[in-house]
Amino acid sequence: MKKVHLIIQSVLFFAAPICVQGLAFAAGPYRIADAQGTLDKHSINSVSSHPKSPLGDSLLIAQAELLTGVWNCNDGGVYFIRQIGNQVWWYGQSSDGGATWSNVFQGTITGSRITGSWADVPKGSIRGNGSMTLSIEGSNRLRKIGSGGSGFGGSLWSR
Repeated sequence: MKKVHLIIQSVLFFAAPICVQGLAFAAGPYRIADAQGTLDKHSINSVSSHPKSPLGDSLLIAQAELLTGVWNCNDGGVYFIRQIGNQVWWYGQSSDGGATWSNVFQGTITGSRITGSWADVPKGSIRGNGSMTLSIEGSNRLRKIGSGGSGFGGSLWSR
């Protein structure tokens, strides 16, 4: 069986190449494992092959699933998240179209965490701001694991 080296381009969960034997690409999601066991579940959006790998075997470059999309939160709000590489932005608003609160966030993905800053914007009546750390718990779930500042209501996002 041919050994394949897999490198995740939009790194959400991995920091190093992962060697996978007998990997067949079809519709994801996939579970990729290292010597210690399963690392995480993710979808592979695109794959390109590079036969002249410096590692000696076939090299596959895979695009990990992005966080970009519309998310719901346990604060009753809707969040519009955009990810570009390891950078994440969002605009979030209360269920009344943002009249009660509206906020923006900018953060950086490191491993399975997003660390950044948020601020309420004048569309809503609340004026809070602060820092926040989120845990990426798969491609469809985020959890607040730390925050500072004037208090942020939401703690669990899903789509």
